[in-house]
Amino acid sequence: MRRRILVTGGAGYIGDCAVKWLLERGQIVTVLDNLMYGGSYLRTHRNLRFVRGDVRDGPLVEGLIGSSDSVLHLAAIVGDGACAANPEETVDINEDATCRIAQLCTIYGRSMVFASTCSVYGANNDLLDENSITNPLSLYAGTKLNSERYVNYIKPPSYNFRLGTLFGLSTEHARLRCDLVANILTYKALQGQKLTVFGGEQWRPLLHVKDAAEIMAGAAIGIYEPGTYILSYQNYKIIDVAREIMETCELPDDHIKITDMKFEDLRNYKVDNTKSIGAGIEAHRTLGDGILEMSETFDRIANVWDVKFHNARYVKEVVNGNG
Repeated sequence: MRRRILVTGGAGYIGDCAVKWLLERGQIVTVLDNLMYGGSYLRTHRNLRFVRGDVRDGPLVEGLIGSSDSVLHLAAIVGDGACAANPEETVDINEDATCRIAQLCTIYGRSMVFASTCSVYGANNDLLDENSITNPLSLYAGTKLNSERYVNYIKPPSYNFRLGTLFGLSTEHARLRCDLVANILTYKALQGQKLTVFGGEQWRPLLHVKDAAEIMAGAAIGIYEPGTYILSYQNYKIIDVAREIMETCELPDDHIKITDMKFEDLRNYKVDNTKSIGAGIEAHRTLGDGILEMSETFDRIANVWDVKFHNARYVKEVVNGNG
């Protein structure tokens, strides 16, 4: 059945891939995005409407929700560093705006799909599921956890997806993120550089960006039962991410430098996908798939260190004007 889907943040790393998937399946899509990272909106389609605007614009958002059948809410300041660089705006966008969208979804009877994060678990050595104790260690994770609670009150029932650490390529139009651990380590390996790994024993659940996008887009058209779901492909130690990258890029292990130097990211968690898989929600793209994709793309990027590819640096240097 054709549905009208509002995708906030639809020009982003996850968003454009979700929009592409929806359009390929005959859905009618409205993208709301403020183009925070610059540029123009490039995707065109007869069933696509682009609105340049802010999720904090109450009348605009209400009008768009009222004329939609469901909402895929991706708009956010993403990542610990980017959020810490602008705390007030982070709370306003990530939490307060999400609360208002959730309230409007209840008023208009719209289902909502929300992109949360496995970072809500913080540091925990156990295998974690949707009922495990949460322990957010950053403003980013805290705003996402608080927002989940707003989504839980929506009538009709809606979706919270706790995403693993993303990797891989999105679409030809989406901005590449070079600040994600697997992505930047792959680039360094392809350049023959040594990979510096801080500690390396920390666990992360990894997830290809296309799997994240396609699963949440599927939820927006009602493929799955509503609820809170962990979404990841596989748990990895950071050192094993580096080793798989080196092996795929055919470089020796001695290109990995392990350091005991303290790193600001204290997260450590591994997750159990049993609930998601039981609901028919399953990521299938491997880390190796992502590494091979990136190996064919990085040589076409002039400078992966450009600030536009790094969330925290962009907020600090461009949005805050500290460059």
